[in-house]
Amino acid sequence: MANPKKNDYFNGNKGKLWINGEEVVTVGKSKVVRKIKYEEHPAPTGDGIVRVKVGETIEFLGTFKFLGTESLDAFNESDDISLIVATTNISGNVTKRLKLDGVTFDEEVLVDFEKNKVTEIELSGQAERHEWLQEK
Repeated sequence: MANPKKNDYFNGNKGKLWINGEEVVTVGKSKVVRKIKYEEHPAPTGDGIVRVKVGETIEFLGTFKFLGTESLDAFNESDDISLIVATTNISGNVTKRLKLDGVTFDEEVLVDFEKNKVTEIELSGQAERHEWLQEK
């Protein structure tokens, strides 16, 4: 096999985030993780512990620069919140787009001040469901 080029790897070079259909244009980073939940039980043989899968959570983490013009109301809604997270590799020929439904955010930043720093909003939360819209 020939040596791979830098743009053959999926490095998440470009990303976009939509919250309830509204694009957040200044995304710094975003991450969606599926975390498996386990219960531990004694092994039937009596030696060690067996981990049994009992469920999973879909967790979201995102950071974007707040310019003061974005509508932050979507983050505070009690209704069903949907996110679409998209990322494209450096060559632009591979895009992944994931939709998260039933998102709840864990906290809301009200004030974050640091002199000469552009304000960044960090969001973390969980989703009830996920669906791949594009994996190419």
